Amino acid sequence: MFKILIGKTGVIFSVTLKRRAYFFFASTKLLGMRVAPTTDPYPGIVEICGYDIPAIVDNWEELSNVRLKTKIKVR
Repeated sequence: MFKILIGKTGVIFSVTLKRRAYFFFASTKLLGMRVAPTTDPYPGIVEICGYDIPAIVDNWEELSNVRLKTKIKVR
């Protein structure tokens, strides 16, 4: 699955495969790529952060393990 999020602070393009999701960031806070486990059937990283690109970048360490935790608090 391919997804793209475009906001005032940047762009995220994600490619979700069976076990991994690849996120390509071009934003005011990050230019690069990050990898996380696929979150299905749970809400995804972007949904948890309310589609806010800076919040995704700031909370990546917690969000990248979202499948392994029951509650994630976003700053």
